[in-house]
Amino acid sequence: MPQNPTILVLNRNQRNLDILDQILGAEGYEVVGSSDLEALDCEIQARKQSISLVLMDITGFNHSVWDSCECLRRENIPFLVLSPHHNSAVEQQGLVNGAKGVIVKPLAVKQLLQLIESLIQN
Repeated sequence: MPQNPTILVLNRNQRNLDILDQILGAEGYEVVGSSDLEALDCEIQARKQSISLVLMDITGFNHSVWDSCECLRRENIPFLVLSPHHNSAVEQQGLVNGAKGVIVKPLAVKQLLQLIESLIQN
């Protein structure tokens, strides 16, 4: 039996981590949550062979969040950046660092799930 795809989620807000865990878990994904960049980087190194996708909510993080994005790009791990508002500079920085897309919050669950499915299948 194949293992469920693993999605690593970065979000400072534990409630948001719990909500994403519930939503994604109901779709059959294994969700690993992280609320800080150090823990995220440790999870990337420990699980890099099994991570299917990373959702990175950049809200509340400083510029070092882009170092983590660069690490994901080097490891060929697809990721999406979640941003609190539309910002061309954030979108450009995310794409330069290898993001498969930048999604502005609030999230539309159905569209997020469709995007995740399409990225994981590729």
